[in-house]
Amino acid sequence: MKNKFYAPFYLLFLLFSLSSCNFNSTYLNREEDKKDAEKVSDQFYALLEQKDFKKLSPLLSNQFKAVTSTPKLNDYLTGIVNKLGEIKSKKLDHWESKVIRGSNASSNYVLYYIVERVKFQSKETVTLTGENNQIKVLGYNVNSEGLFK
Repeated sequence: MKNKFYAPFYLLFLLFSLSSCNFNSTYLNREEDKKDAEKVSDQFYALLEQKDFKKLSPLLSNQFKAVTSTPKLNDYLTGIVNKLGEIKSKKLDHWESKVIRGSNASSNYVLYYIVERVKFQSKETVTLTGENNQIKVLGYNVNSEGLFK
């Protein structure tokens, strides 16, 4: 008699336990993730080299667009070209990625470049994130001594 009484409670407990589970797989620094991020980064740099800043918008994440207006971004990129010169070459120095697949999916990538420019060398960081099943630019940072001269 007691077993029949407790059976629904055990079943209910099991149901609640399983419904609160999250099934995720985390991948750190996988080569294939780096390649996916580099494709977007290469498109980004190709537009920078062409000085076609208006076409950057589809590559930018919603978070990036929320904090940086198009005129402000254009001024920033133009200032970099004026102070450091045009891009001659770029080399991926190192990178990091973290991709989570499952019920709490997310993806983050950081690519660190050494960029040879006409006037000065720069260290540039491109931060990317997964957004609507696409990789988008979340941040772009340029460090160079030429910015202080």
